[in-house]
Amino acid sequence: MLVDESVRSAMLLIMEELSPAERVAFVLHDVFGCDFAAIAEVLGASVPGARQLASRARRRVAAAKQSAPVASRGEQERMLAAFRAAYEVGDLAGLVRLLHPDAVYVTDGGGKIAAARKAISGSARIAEVMVRVGRQWCPDTITVVEVGGELSLLFRRDGHVYSVDTVQITDGLITAYRRVLNPDKLSHL
Repeated sequence: MLVDESVRSAMLLIMEELSPAERVAFVLHDVFGCDFAAIAEVLGASVPGARQLASRARRRVAAAKQSAPVASRGEQERMLAAFRAAYEVGDLAGLVRLLHPDAVYVTDGGGKIAAARKAISGSARIAEVMVRVGRQWCPDTITVVEVGGELSLLFRRDGHVYSVDTVQITDGLITAYRRVLNPDKLSHL
């Protein structure tokens, strides 16, 4: 289930890279199966123009999926351990050093737990949020665990799992940080 969330979060990040017209054409055609005449009408474009927008979006989505490198297990373990250490002491500069300048932070509270509604971008902004949240949460333990085949940080507070966090690492830096807070998705842990 959490791996599905990581895939969904990654897809959202990819979709944010598309222009609004590309996103509409792609979703209406590839997800909902609308014909290009209807899409052209929605976009105020020609049928060939709508087809081109969907095609361009499809290529960009495919390229983004293929270019997402997977860090080795050892690198993931080192990065998660370093992130945990910086997080536990509220080391803002240490967190910034671990994050890519264009990193993205996505949360999922499922409408049941307070979470950021939009993705947060930029290493400094993400680190600031992490330090602030860390002070508010005061987790009892943070451990590196495998959840759904993916290395994750598991946060516990008052004996209960509070969140599971996963990262995407590229060239030794965290490029995407995903936090699942939704208790329905954590109840099995």
